[in-house]
Amino acid sequence: MPTVRPSVSLVASPSFAADLDQTEVVGYVPLENAGVFEQVYEVGTGGGLLPDMQGFGEPDRVENTMCDDDSDQEPVDIIGESDDDTGANPHAQHGPSSSGTQQYPPHFSTLNLEALGLQVDCGPTVGGSFTEFQIGQSFQNKDEAVLSVKDYSIRRGVEYRVIESDHLKYHGKCKEFSKGCTWLIRVALRARKGTWEVRRYNGPHTYLATSISSDHRQLDYHVICARILPLVRADSAMTAKVLQQATKADYGFKPSYRKVWMAKQKAVAQIYGDWKESYAELPRWMLGVQSIMPGTVSVLKTSPIRLGGEADESTVYFHRLFWTFLPCIEAFRHCKPLVSIDGTHLYGKYGGTLLLAIAQDGNSNILPIAFALVKGENTESWSFFLSNLRAHVTPQEGILVISDRHNGIKAGLEAPGTGWLPPRAF
Repeated sequence: MPTVRPSVSLVASPSFAADLDQTEVVGYVPLENAGVFEQVYEVGTGGGLLPDMQGFGEPDRVENTMCDDDSDQEPVDIIGESDDDTGANPHAQHGPSSSGTQQYPPHFSTLNLEALGLQVDCGPTVGGSFTEFQIGQSFQNKDEAVLSVKDYSIRRGVEYRVIESDHLKYHGKCKEFSKGCTWLIRVALRARKGTWEVRRYNGPHTYLATSISSDHRQLDYHVICARILPLVRADSAMTAKVLQQATKADYGFKPSYRKVWMAKQKAVAQIYGDWKESYAELPRWMLGVQSIMPGTVSVLKTSPIRLGGEADESTVYFHRLFWTFLPCIEAFRHCKPLVSIDGTHLYGKYGGTLLLAIAQDGNSNILPIAFALVKGENTESWSFFLSNLRAHVTPQEGILVISDRHNGIKAGLEAPGTGWLPPRAF
């Protein structure tokens, strides 16, 4: 099966990711002039798997901007994880289902420490060695050099302070340098070779740690990420609690839950791409689904950005997306004439809300029939969802709508021209 990259870059990150009036946008991506996309594509006929991306995504008249992410900033809240001791044992917490069919992945109950020794093909790694540094010792880049220095200090049980650190050099001294310990290291960039080298080194440390701590100053989430990367690559569903124990087994120090959680997020981003890249893949993903599942309906809306008080419609951000599958459309014809609609919060860097429409067959089995990714439950979002639901999935007369009577839902149902007013719907 041929694979083809889109002819232009894809949509950038969500427009609802940050305070849009206080930030500057970089890396805008063109995407304009499209709406419902229902074409069928042949595979293996010489034309490629995906069509030209130009023209996919219809811009909304919303002007937005977004801030860059600070990768070193710790999150305020950690969603979907628990630091309770009971969280480490899913069997005690959940147990098998009454039907006896519940199966737990191996990583829920066992820890594969051998994965720590696996070779990885990307990102800096730590040395894991107790040997001393040597003048002239080289590293591929600064990240590798810094991680090696931190790894050395952690395994020795000593700490150091950074004196200088920039794009040309890295200089550290023992924390007890003023009390007689002469340990120091200076690593600098060799521009002609393109590598970093140890230019000065006094070691080993001449003092012993006088206090015992469960954590280590140099055991930050960057170091933890480098060590747990093979584990996350082998099983991305591995919990932070398990990774915390793996780090303790490797280093002898138990880092905080927050450090491990951040390290896992960084590892996942290195392996699978970050949040921004995931949103940028949405148009390509929808086209891929439509090529594999003909009849899939998707409606992508984008938002122009604001530059200097004016809208720049040549570059856009993701705003909202509606989609449904052909089996869902066909199945509704054989279901009861009723639809349940509701929304659920999405937890992650950008948040948002997933809107759902649920049908019910003659045996009272539920069937999801339509989906939408929007900023939140408001009149604009519900009107967008309900109008597309009516147009593409539920054109029948006399449909009963079940909802929680959210103000946005009421406004969307009562809007003229949407097809949801009695007697067409109740």
